[in-house]
Amino acid sequence: MDTRFPAALLLAAAGGLAFAAEPPQSTTLAPIHVHASDTAVLNTPSVTVRISQQRLQQQNLTTSADALRYAPNLQVRQRYIGDPNATISGRNSGTLQNARSLLYADGLLLSNLMSNSWDGAPRWGMVAPTEIGAVDVLYGPYSALYPGNSIGTTVLIHTRLPDRLTASADVQYFSQDYGDRYGAGGHYDGHRLAAQLGDRQGRWRWLLSLNQLDNHGQPMQYATAKAGGNAANAVPVEGATLDRNPNGTPRLVYGANSIEHTRQTQAALQVGVDLGSQVGALFTLGWWHNNAFDSTRSLIRDAAGQPVYGGTILAGGKVWTLPASGLAPSSTDQTHVLYGAELHGRFDNDWRWDAVASHYDYARNLEHDAAGSSAGSAWSGPGTVADMGGSGWSTLDLRSSGPLGDANMLYAGAHVDRYRLDSRVRAASNWRGPADGPQVSAYGGRTQTRALYLQDVWSFAEAWALTAGGRWEQWRAYGGLRASAGAALGYPSRQRSDFSPKAALNWDFASDWQLRLSWGKAVRYPSVEELFQGSISGGSIVNNDPNLQPERDWSTDLSLTRTLQHGHWRVSLYQDRVADTLYSQTDITLPVPVTSVQNIDKVRTRGVEGELVLTDLGGAPVDLTASVAWNQATTLRDRQFPKADGKTFPRIPRLRATLFADWRFAPGWDASLGLRRSGRQYGTLDNSDLVDTYGAVSSFTVADAKLRWRFAPQWTASLGVDNLTNEHYWVYHPYAGRTWFGELHWEL
Repeated sequence: MDTRFPAALLLAAAGGLAFAAEPPQSTTLAPIHVHASDTAVLNTPSVTVRISQQRLQQQNLTTSADALRYAPNLQVRQRYIGDPNATISGRNSGTLQNARSLLYADGLLLSNLMSNSWDGAPRWGMVAPTEIGAVDVLYGPYSALYPGNSIGTTVLIHTRLPDRLTASADVQYFSQDYGDRYGAGGHYDGHRLAAQLGDRQGRWRWLLSLNQLDNHGQPMQYATAKAGGNAANAVPVEGATLDRNPNGTPRLVYGANSIEHTRQTQAALQVGVDLGSQVGALFTLGWWHNNAFDSTRSLIRDAAGQPVYGGTILAGGKVWTLPASGLAPSSTDQTHVLYGAELHGRFDNDWRWDAVASHYDYARNLEHDAAGSSAGSAWSGPGTVADMGGSGWSTLDLRSSGPLGDANMLYAGAHVDRYRLDSRVRAASNWRGPADGPQVSAYGGRTQTRALYLQDVWSFAEAWALTAGGRWEQWRAYGGLRASAGAALGYPSRQRSDFSPKAALNWDFASDWQLRLSWGKAVRYPSVEELFQGSISGGSIVNNDPNLQPERDWSTDLSLTRTLQHGHWRVSLYQDRVADTLYSQTDITLPVPVTSVQNIDKVRTRGVEGELVLTDLGGAPVDLTASVAWNQATTLRDRQFPKADGKTFPRIPRLRATLFADWRFAPGWDASLGLRRSGRQYGTLDNSDLVDTYGAVSSFTVADAKLRWRFAPQWTASLGVDNLTNEHYWVYHPYAGRTWFGELHWEL
């Protein structure tokens, strides 16, 4: 283990004593202002978990995705610090089903619903960790206020607008110890700098946030070769590793690629103004830039000790052929902009209203890919440039809520969203330069959803409440286009409407006891990418289905909650039955099997989930949260891939469990320990992946820890570690190894 970083941090912390002009004291937490667009969460008829700002300070936090690390029955696929593809997996969704989750920040949608795969993660980078005041997590599609993408998990991030002059600064350093059996181990380091400044002046409140992340990630992929080739031309090499695929077939690992160095800069400006005693407005401008370079590394050497990148080789007594682009580097240049405006108010009769508009713009989104592998391909050579500039989404919500008499609370609203995806790939004479060659391919399209909803909470008797509502949605897909180098074909437009009823019954059957039965239908429409990706062959579009049906979920949750003097516990039973699940698979019923996004007839997920939250445990200065969930996700029927019938659905583990404890053991000091457990899961529909290796989806148990010291007013130093035992585990790609953290925080 590298001791450079812990030693350096301890020296820095010791040096911080020079700032101690007063006795240590706790950092004052700024108040949380839940924006008007988020208040509906308080009456949502579903399981809701709140993650407080104090709790977030107790754990290692480098990106906003870390906020969900210990949430019950959830997992975020964050493979390394700054991973832009950190998708959410929940009760009924795996890490390749991002369109079954929603992420909002102060009512503004940050979910990338143009895709439903590994590359459709929420835009976590638009919110810096230091901006977060609290997080609410909603489970299931039981509220009419949210679209069908709430089929899984809805995450609401609340930020903080100041009531006084406020300022803060953070310096964070992290170092990863990574090792593997292929020879690409080492130390991968990074740092984060952040600052905030805000104030309240009369009717105006404002907050400016800046955040910069610079990190070197471990290899995300490994270059593999297949047996075979011309033995006469084979070059003997050393350093290759004989290995097996997850299904047990032999392969040769000869290199590491997607070793990403990412530099991300985020800036956000929020301005709130009171327009009168009962009307207010909030304006948000967010900016995120990512410059990333994915380098590669050959792990094999010829007789002269030189790295080998391609051709035919001799290793392990066999001949192997290396793919031409197996170690091709790539780079990314992204600039995204978020615009948001909210107008809210209330009437004298206690009715509230709000209007929220947002636009997320891929102002610049370029991916540069080299065409081949060589010692010099990192610097020059032919390749392609993929441009998604101009893609993005826009939303508009109009909502109102208020009492109807003494027993009813009514919610009503309208929603419109529009998604635009344009992807163009052109050749480049130098892959790191501009796209100066002809078009290689292109695809794109538009989707739009309009919705109306109504929901009523009826307190019809003492200790009883009935929530009933419905959401009507009209969905349209249009403007679909698929193009190759020499042809372009359009897709026909589509439109359909659906109604999703919701109901929940609450019974407070004794003091501090509540039983709630929730039921809801949700419709999750296909994304632009699911509909319009494909290829052109013989004058027609193949390998995709523009007539994909939407996912339709019928979900039930029965939850028992007991409120304690210093916390609560909850037990939930749940079931989801989804028709026409959208997933990439191979249709083996055709004469020539085709792999594409297809509808799976019936998938059922059921389980039991427990949660425990305790503060000041037994009168001691200890806070404890724990959760355990048992999930059973089963493919009931798949006509196009019958091998999946009766098998466990991919990437939803049988067991998920978390434990997090924080101990304030001395004035100004606290220590925390967190445990995360994920049980057996599969990466394939037919459960044929049995070997825990690169390409598999692992079970794992990971321990995290953090030590904080408030050594002076406004000053806090901390030392932390993630993956304390250096567990090696996979989500197809490897997760990070043991990572040390050091942080110095100042707050006015």
